[in-house]
Order: sequence, then structure tokens, then C-alpha cells
Amino acid sequence: MELAIDDGGSVAVARLSGRLDTDGVGRIELAFTARVVPESRPVLVDLTGLDFIASLGVRLLITTARSRARRGAALVMYGAGEAVTDIITTMGLDEIIPLLPDENAARAAVNG
Repeated sequence: MELAIDDGGSVAVARLSGRLDTDGVGRIELAFTARVVPESRPVLVDLTGLDFIASLGVRLLITTARSRARRGAALVMYGAGEAVTDIITTMGLDEIIPLLPDENAARAAVNG
């Protein structure tokens, strides 16, 4: 599991790649939370490189979204493949964090 943060511009982009399973969450949770939760700009979560997401990964995203929502800060996901999208929709994560098809749609959603 890898995490890269692109924090240039009007939004920050957290790019996730690999498997967001127990091991993957363990590798990135601290860095992801430390960089995404306090960010004042909207944050886009790029899922294009994500191969799998387990319930622990869903929990990480929900916890992050709730922390940001308490401060009125936007969090949007985009680019999930079919298998990851199936898990996200089955677990209802897309009802908490918007899931959009691509980066352009995600940027448009947070920029009004």
C-alpha cells in the first residue's frame, strides 16, 4: 500500500495505490490521517491505483470523513475500479463520501 499526497493548488489529492486491507491500513493510517484530517482545503482521494479495500480501509475513510465534516471540510473520492466500487457501494461508503468517476468530476464537485 502506498500513499502520495499532492498538496499543490486549491485542493489536496491523496493518491492511494495497492491494497487497503489490514496490512495496507497499518502502513498508511497515521500518515493519511495526519495529512488529510487537518487540511483546510478540499481533499480528493484518488482510488485509481487501489486494487482492494477491506472493511478496515472503509473505516479509515469514514473516520477521516467524519473528522473533516465536523470542521466543514470537503472530502471526495474518485476513480475507483469496478471491484473497489462494488465494495464501496455494498458497504455504503458512497453515502458518506461522494464517489465520482474521475478527477475532473471530483474537482468540479468541490469547487462548486
